[in-house]
Amino acid sequence: MQFSKLAVCAALLLPATAMVAVAAAPHPAFKLRHDNFEAMGRAMKSTFDQFKKPTPNLATIRKNANVLAAAATKVKGHFPVGTGPEAGVKTEALAAIWARPADFAAATDRLVDTTKGLQAAAAGTDLAKIQAAAGAVGGSCKNCHDSFRKPRG
Repeated sequence: MQFSKLAVCAALLLPATAMVAVAAAPHPAFKLRHDNFEAMGRAMKSTFDQFKKPTPNLATIRKNANVLAAAATKVKGHFPVGTGPEAGVKTEALAAIWARPADFAAATDRLVDTTKGLQAAAAGTDLAKIQAAAGAVGGSCKNCHDSFRKPRG
């Protein structure tokens, strides 16, 4: 009889324990978007580091442009409902992303467009065009950071 009571208690507690574990596990979007933005940051830094050199390595810039263009297309999908500040997980994302979805979509579309522009410019050899295109990507990044990310510091 004692075993039966223990088994019943365990059977009742198991689903509750599983629900707590699921609730405690953050949405996979948090890591995906963090990793994507980290890759973008590394690619931007590497690109601008090339501009500081007497002879920038175009292959490195092209590789970075490809990384940026691929990563930019993922940004919009990395912010599903429930992955904002209300989730209780540390995030730099502002609630404005979900409060103003049309503005956020327009900002991510600009990012995609500017990264494609950088890819196109980097396919050539005109360093001035490449730098201008990289600056446009930086402007797109800044726009989102100013509007949709907590200030750092």
